[in-house]
Amino acid sequence: MKLIDNPLSPYAMKVRMILYEKGIEFEKQETHTKQQMQDLKRVNPRAEVPALVDGDHTIYDSKVIAEYLEETHPEPALLPKDAASRAECRTLELLADTELDAAVIAFSMFKFFRPELAEQRPKELQNAVDAVRGHFASLDRRLAGRSYFLGEFSRADLAFVPHLGACGFLGLAPGDDTPHLAAWMARVNERESVARTTQEAIASISVKHDDPAFDSNHLHWRSDRIEQLLRIGMGAWLLEELENGRGFLPPAR
Repeated sequence: MKLIDNPLSPYAMKVRMILYEKGIEFEKQETHTKQQMQDLKRVNPRAEVPALVDGDHTIYDSKVIAEYLEETHPEPALLPKDAASRAECRTLELLADTELDAAVIAFSMFKFFRPELAEQRPKELQNAVDAVRGHFASLDRRLAGRSYFLGEFSRADLAFVPHLGACGFLGLAPGDDTPHLAAWMARVNERESVARTTQEAIASISVKHDDPAFDSNHLHWRSDRIEQLLRIGMGAWLLEELENGRGFLPPAR
């Protein structure tokens, strides 16, 4: 089994954690350079990580990969047993992969990818911060009286880890105003799968590559992330970025 990914992708991190939780042996094929991006496109036409190659089968999109791994390696289970709880788990995973991811990426624009924007667009920065804090408050309410999002540890927890971990890395971690979420973060960070994946992501930040596939001056925009930029008032900025070749959309099939 081979995982084609980039250790900084929140979706790739989720899949790595699932593989580690289930004790599945796999080969890593990381995507860092433009040549490696071309290799990825032959597996996933949208040029997005992660993609999983298992024998003659190729699967992409982290949610689809997660389902595949649950069906092919059912133990230890990362989905609840009953149908209603499984549906809730999948709903939470979708929330993490869409709305929360988009809010975190928008915030990251000001704190990581384009730090000059923080001074240039303070109103939009505050909108981005408020959006992330709104998610913190909502998730905190969900966790009241629970150790994990569904009571017992599940895939829903793994889906939230990369996005919330990125917030902490960028200086916006859950705090005293969201105590249930802060306690949950401390709890999940103790898991070996989470610690290992996080360390792999941190280690990759300092590694420089010739002809990098991912460049802060040429960012990949899609779906919910575009919607979130519009929500916080960065729509005109995004159009200018695309017009001037500083951003791109997923390739058309």
